[in-house]
Amino acid sequence: MESVTLEMIAGLPSPVQRSLHRSGLLSSEVPATVTVRQKGQIRTGVDVRWLRFTAVEQYRLDPPGFDWKASLKIGGLTVGRATDSLRDGHGRMHVRLLGLSTVVDATGPEIDQGSLMRWLNETMWFPAVWATDVISWEPISESAAYGSVCADGLSVGAEFRFDDAGRLVDFHADRYRDVESGYEMTPWSTPLTEHTRFNGIELPSFGSAVWSLDDGDFEYIQIRVTDVRYSN
Repeated sequence: MESVTLEMIAGLPSPVQRSLHRSGLLSSEVPATVTVRQKGQIRTGVDVRWLRFTAVEQYRLDPPGFDWKASLKIGGLTVGRATDSLRDGHGRMHVRLLGLSTVVDATGPEIDQGSLMRWLNETMWFPAVWATDVISWEPISESAAYGSVCADGLSVGAEFRFDDAGRLVDFHADRYRDVESGYEMTPWSTPLTEHTRFNGIELPSFGSAVWSLDDGDFEYIQIRVTDVRYSN
């Protein structure tokens, strides 16, 4: 596999270059696969209780793909399983509560869009891919850049926002959201508030995901990353 070099990042927007410099990725190999361990909490509505979860997610960089497997918990007891995946350009979300039938099994073009957007967002945990031709970049400002990815004829893009020190601190895009009538394109963001070094590389380690709705922001998940491993 190729390593991230100064020549590779020279043409990237300046905030992306600063972030890659700060992370400590230069001279590191671009991984073929990535494994991320997480814990956090998730909910389906403002007035719905949070469910804690632990999860393992495995990513493929080229072509983009992932498999997320989570155990849903109440009071330390597992009450359900959730999976989310992107394979060959198609997404699928599946949730099963223990003792009950499947409560979510979603596929289709809107899920495909949301899954590829999720992959683009979560490149924050393997930013070496930012230096490859898998991601296309356009400058916005000294603190933001627009990144996009295309897979199996589907293209998505988003605004990556960085602080002055070069840390990724937010990600803004339009993503399909499940509503009673079907799906609705909705502003979506993932503010990041903590960063940690994993195997010498600084990465976001705590953040959330937020839908911007007409009646206010709805934060529906909080995630803490506990481990990141790269494989070639």
